[in-house]
Amino acid sequence: MMKRQRLVAMAVCLALGLVACGSSEDTFDADDALAVAESYFDTYNSGDVESVLALFEPGATFSNSFGVHTRADWEQLLAWNAAQGTILSPPDCTVTEEIPEVSVTVSCPHTNLDVLVQAVDGPPVAIGLRLTISDDGISDWDFNFGKPDFNAVAIPFRRWMTENHPEDANVVGFGNWTSVEEAERNGILTAQYAKEWGAEIEAGNCDYVYGC
Repeated sequence: MMKRQRLVAMAVCLALGLVACGSSEDTFDADDALAVAESYFDTYNSGDVESVLALFEPGATFSNSFGVHTRADWEQLLAWNAAQGTILSPPDCTVTEEIPEVSVTVSCPHTNLDVLVQAVDGPPVAIGLRLTISDDGISDWDFNFGKPDFNAVAIPFRRWMTENHPEDANVVGFGNWTSVEEAERNGILTAQYAKEWGAEIEAGNCDYVYGC
């Protein structure tokens, strides 16, 4: 079992890219859960998929507005976002439930800036993230997104792709992968096209929704 200082040390070590972590027999509490949540955001933004996954229990559950996902599904999504350079804004995490010596649930509202949003300075997507954390790691990950959602920028981008790169229009983007390797390639390709799209919008002083 990972007790308080061991889990916090693990989170810090992962954030710093270290291997060895300390151990302790102290009781896991709300402060420790908040530290793990903070480490989740730090490691996510670093693009280190393995370090993010290491914060989770082996049997952790994953769900979001698209449904319930396996760990493999979520690893692919992580790899895609890491490859394209998705950034999560600093969260404002608060404890919403605490079961002594069992788990702590925290709510971490934040915004998601994927590569398309970054490319055209579009609206970030508001995310409501809930993490249930114990001394074994994060056991439950669940988020929902608000409005405007990802389509606010994704739909104009897909239209631009169809007009300018029809050969790849149905290749890049969310869900077009079946493995971590494919997800990474998709993310890199998405970032390349997003950069081109953004440069065209900026050069023509255009509106990304309506084009040039």
